[in-house]
Amino acid sequence: MLPICGKCHSAIKTRPSSGYLSCSGTCEKRFHFKCVDVPESLQEQLESVPGLNWKCSDCLKKCVSFDSDSLNVFLGKKFEEMVSNLKEVFSDLKTDLIKNAERQIKDTFIEPEPVTSFSSILKNKTKPAVIIEPKNPEQNFAQTKTDIASSIDPANEKIQIAKVKSTKNGGMLVGCLSSDQNLRFKQLAQEKLANSYVIRELNGISPRVRIVGFSQKYEEDEWVELADYMKSVNNSIFNVSSSCKILKFWATKKKRSTYQALLQVDKKSYDRLMAAGGLFIGYDYCIVFDGLDANRCFNCNNFGHSSRVCKEKLSCPKCSSEHELSACVAENLKCINCIRMSIKEGKQFDTNHAVWDNSCPVYKSALEKLKADIFST
Repeated sequence: MLPICGKCHSAIKTRPSSGYLSCSGTCEKRFHFKCVDVPESLQEQLESVPGLNWKCSDCLKKCVSFDSDSLNVFLGKKFEEMVSNLKEVFSDLKTDLIKNAERQIKDTFIEPEPVTSFSSILKNKTKPAVIIEPKNPEQNFAQTKTDIASSIDPANEKIQIAKVKSTKNGGMLVGCLSSDQNLRFKQLAQEKLANSYVIRELNGISPRVRIVGFSQKYEEDEWVELADYMKSVNNSIFNVSSSCKILKFWATKKKRSTYQALLQVDKKSYDRLMAAGGLFIGYDYCIVFDGLDANRCFNCNNFGHSSRVCKEKLSCPKCSSEHELSACVAENLKCINCIRMSIKEGKQFDTNHAVWDNSCPVYKSALEKLKADIFST
């Protein structure tokens, strides 16, 4: 069967003298020379020059054309940017090498834990403490306090009590002046009160950072090893006395193949991380963000307490009405915290946002208070 011309749709004779040419594009059709208006000079070249190809008008439309001069200018700019970036990288590497050399000298000495003042512990609710709760659900706080006082004498044990507070179910929270004293108090409580009481440690809130840019997922049983690795390869930020604990590890919303981690660190490591802005985890460069967040009640949406102990009315965090967020169909946002603040202070605040908005003045105030508590010592 004879091939058909892609233009006039009539048969093409296969003899060379019949005058036809084949498209080298995706259509692979054949055409009469006369149908595609190819000049005789080009016909001769197509027939005589090996590797010389021709495309029909339809295939040419599918091709991307470019201006060679514009492309050269664009590639030139990209090359200059690449050279500039490499210069910055080498400059940073030089600076890091100098800092690392200085750090190796300092790391031979363990930095002592700063002494915490008595007054700061009293007003700071984020410090470590020990909670002692009776196994008898009918026992009250007064009896618990009496049993603790008769079993542990702070003066004899050289423990300075900085905070005492009643807890639910007749329990008592005891905060000491330092971490070492907290640990000592917990050990004494376990030795003398474990038969009748449940003793547990309440860890204080330390600075937190969010690190984004991991190329692989790490399971929870790998977090301790990962934290140790992070410290070892970033010794310009961490030293032998630095603490680093991974609290959470999850995928980012925008790119599920990129992961992030929430780290709890000491104050000096927090300052260094925030100043650096990022760090390397293997060959992954991860960006550092502030990971502190104010604790919000999911019942009334105010800050500073949990829904478990909340005595306020239920409010929607989106529209401030008295219903759950899952039942909200409101289109207009209203922040219940800014409404309360407007009433309390007698002046109008911007309320047209949800309670979780980072620009909310009440949220910002709660976050600043949390940071003041953490960094007060």
